[in-house]
Amino acid sequence: MAVSFGLVVALWWVPSASSMPWSQDMVRQPSVRPQQEPRPAAPGALPTTAPRRTGSRGEAREILRNPVEASPASVERGLKLYRIHCAACHGPGGQGDGPVVARFLKPPSLTSERAKKYPDGFLYGTIRHGGPKMPSYREGLSDRERWDVVNYLRSLQGR
Repeated sequence: MAVSFGLVVALWWVPSASSMPWSQDMVRQPSVRPQQEPRPAAPGALPTTAPRRTGSRGEAREILRNPVEASPASVERGLKLYRIHCAACHGPGGQGDGPVVARFLKPPSLTSERAKKYPDGFLYGTIRHGGPKMPSYREGLSDRERWDVVNYLRSLQGR
């Protein structure tokens, strides 16, 4: 009993001996003092963890050109991705008549004359950045996969 009491007292006097490695996270941080903002980056330093950004979908409309050839393989990959990520809202034929229309706002038709006039960059930017009623697929699809979906949409539109 005396030994265990002595051990408890010793651990009480040496807090680092009883702390778990993650309990010191706020103590060991790149700040001068606890609860102080991190130091500013050195002049000329570049962020290494921020996501790549092409700008808004409006900017994408003007500057992005489709680098992926609209081959049958690309269109087929785009079809598979469309069925997984897009058909629930836009419907199997891109008419905006997917099953979620019963509970949410109707998405635009992807085969309308208006949609046919959108540049490839705008479609890509909308997939990447999302829209007023559409989530972003920045994390869900790679660059190549987004272009494959654009190629599939063009095949739906007869282009």
